[in-house]
This record gives sequence, C-alpha cells and structure tokens, in this order.
Amino acid sequence: MMILFFDQEKHMMLLNDAGLCGLYVMDCNLLAKIANELGYKKDAKELRNRANTYSKNMGKLWDDSNGLYYNRHTNTGFLNPRISPTNFYPMLANIPTQQQVRRMMDEHFLNPEEFWGEWIIPATPRNDPAFKDNTYWRGRIWAPLNFLVYLGMRNYDVHTERKALSEKSRKLLLKSWESNGYIFENYNSETGVGDDVRNSDKFYHWGALLGFITLIEEGHFKDIQLK
Repeated sequence: MMILFFDQEKHMMLLNDAGLCGLYVMDCNLLAKIANELGYKKDAKELRNRANTYSKNMGKLWDDSNGLYYNRHTNTGFLNPRISPTNFYPMLANIPTQQQVRRMMDEHFLNPEEFWGEWIIPATPRNDPAFKDNTYWRGRIWAPLNFLVYLGMRNYDVHTERKALSEKSRKLLLKSWESNGYIFENYNSETGVGDDVRNSDKFYHWGALLGFITLIEEGHFKDIQLK
C-alpha cells in the first residue's frame, strides 16, 4: 500500500512543519505585543491564545530519543526523519527548554555528520543523500537559515555555539566579498564558495544577513528581542 504525503486537492503537504510552527508562534507573540501597544486588547488576547495552543501542540513534534523537533505527517502521525536547519526554529518561539536546546546543540548543531563543519549551516545535513546534490536547497548554505537559527539561539544560554555561528557566518561572507566583491544567494557547504553552480546569484540581498549576524553578536543592535 502506498502512503501519500501530499494533498492533491488542497495542494498541501500532509505535514506539521516544526519550522513553520515555530515561526508562527513567534509571529503571534510579537503581533500580540504590537496589538497591546496599540490598544487592541481583544486581538492581543486572541494572538496569545493561538501562540499558547500551538506551543503546547508542538510537544508532539519533540523526539526525546533523538533530541530534536521533527516534522510530523498528519495522515500517519509519524515523525519525518529528514531534517534541516528549520528544525531548530522552535527556539525562535521559546518553546524548547534549556535542557532540550542543549541536546539540539550537542546532538545535531555540533554534529559533524549533520550540520557542523568549517562552513555552516548546510540546508541539508551532511549525512543526507541529498547533500551531495549541492544544488539550491539540497546541501547548500543559505544566509536566512543561519540568521533565523542564530536569532533562536539568542533566547537560550548557548553562547559558545552562538559565537561560533556568528564567526563562521562572517568568515563565509568575507571569503567571496574580499576576493571578488560578491555576496552570493547560497554557498557550497564543503568549500564555502558561491559561484560553483549556476543557480546562485552573485549579488543577492539576503546573503548580507551573514554579516548582520555578527553585527548583532557584537552588540550593535541591542534592542533586537524575540521574547
């Protein structure tokens, strides 16, 4: 029997996505703050209720045996073993405990078989068969992924990992900028170059987020808060 993971009628994946859910809860919490400041108390309450509901339900995505939040198939209830940096996004919404985040760092972020290495963070872990494709989202480094994982780290006591991500992101940006003045759309996770493939624009705006991480880390934007 073949199990389908895509709703052909609604054109949607049959999936609870850990990354999207983390972003949604973060958005609800921040929008609630804005609504409260503007005097929209009813809207603020609704947004906080949504955030609380999704935060509680995201407990179903935590796999204690592997120390990470996984995407969950809505038609089977099974967790999908394929991961990416978006599986760290629950940190953006302050959903994991400090102990859970410690496991996420030790068992996945710092794991050289998955995301750790000279150049980070690959969109596909190094031990995933898709990593070797080295095209677009399959194995390459994207500045927005680094940026959002970094912002999530700021909610927790993971200063060493946060500093390492900042330094490695800065190094990646400067590698191409200092040699040829390019800021790439995405980068090779093994060499740190961006012009080894045709589908990586040579001057793409979000590539600069790699440098913005370091500006935040060095204290130039102290008012950035996600809580």
